[in-house]
Amino acid sequence: MSGFGRILEDLNAAEVAYVLVGGIAMIRHGVVRATRDIDAVFEPSEENVARVRELIDRWEATRPDGSAVVMEDLGPDRTIHLATPHGDLDLLSEKIAGIPFAQLRERADVKDVDGVAAPICSLVDLVAMKRAVGRDRDIADLSDLEMAHGELPTAGS
Repeated sequence: MSGFGRILEDLNAAEVAYVLVGGIAMIRHGVVRATRDIDAVFEPSEENVARVRELIDRWEATRPDGSAVVMEDLGPDRTIHLATPHGDLDLLSEKIAGIPFAQLRERADVKDVDGVAAPICSLVDLVAMKRAVGRDRDIADLSDLEMAHGELPTAGS
């Protein structure tokens, strides 16, 4: 199993509520793309944040630069970048995603990612997040998604 599969397996075993976005979602929505990390939006509840903190401790995860993770940096409205023993993981808050977690999770499809069942954000939510952020990479991703799907959906469609 790949590092991505191990991260997802650990998230699932710890009962962390999350939805995959970013490169893995792009791949699962038909765009051929390499990705170096997992991007996931996490549920902001106190219980879920506590499960994430326990998993960070178990992994002995650090920041990608090797510095220690300050647990206060992980909260319902914050994003944290982690280096785990299995690879990098970016945990994004729903505030950063711009879509309430419950809505993101409700519209997600559970798909196989490296042998592990994982919730992948819907195409409509992926497009909305890419449009909202609007970095050069996001604009290129939107173009790639349009090539794969034709006209892209909007939140109201």
